[in-house]
Amino acid sequence: MISFYRIGAVVFRHLMTLKRLSWFVEVCYWTGFDIVLFGLVGKATTMMIGSSDNVSTQILITNAVLWYLVLRNAVTIGFVLLNELFDANLISLFATPLRKIEWLIAGSIVGGIAAILNLIIGMILVALLFNSSILSLGIPLVAMAGSLLLSGWILGMILMSFLFFSGKKGVGMAFVICWSLVPFSCVYYPLEVFPLFLQKIVWFIPMTHIFTATRTILITDGYVWMSIAISYGLNFIYLILASAFFVFMFNRSKKRGLARLELGW
Repeated sequence: MISFYRIGAVVFRHLMTLKRLSWFVEVCYWTGFDIVLFGLVGKATTMMIGSSDNVSTQILITNAVLWYLVLRNAVTIGFVLLNELFDANLISLFATPLRKIEWLIAGSIVGGIAAILNLIIGMILVALLFNSSILSLGIPLVAMAGSLLLSGWILGMILMSFLFFSGKKGVGMAFVICWSLVPFSCVYYPLEVFPLFLQKIVWFIPMTHIFTATRTILITDGYVWMSIAISYGLNFIYLILASAFFVFMFNRSKKRGLARLELGW
């Protein structure tokens, strides 16, 4: 039976690392960097074409903020494992009654909290720097944020699976895996820019439907619930596959010895 006490203990242990000033500075820097960069690019583009329409700028900065619900979530989940490895605490952790599912749930909670804090910081920066707000997406924003959080959990689970295989040597994978889907998720440009054959592949990425939905709302205020429903459907399929992959990689690594992960073999 799942113990919420054990889950809470793991969550508390890792939330203490989020209290560090360096983590807050990192979040503000990278989120602010994307917001400023794409906000200014959007403004410069509209100026060059002689347009006074700021919708393209709003789309860029809105998607830049929402993307971090996936990225910050997944990276934080990966670092939940990396923290245990660098602290040489993984063996001790699994010598306790803590179960894999409990540890996974705890990691997902920590990742979700970090992602939501990142979202709040992004919203504040957008309001201060560009006098805009992602709340203009309206009621669908809640469902869209939920889907992106789910995508982040799935990506984080995949990241954990690879780290269980590679150990500390795979720290670079935390960024490679998390950024690998950005070019294909339609964060900064619409689906139509891809060749037709690639569009059919990109369609199977859940985030694509969410970022397409933001464009639909901000440009035409059209119907987006079908896109959101498709993203949830894809996410649930990938969640099952990612869970199975995680269990497989964990069990395989356990047979080879978890100590090698801490030693960096």
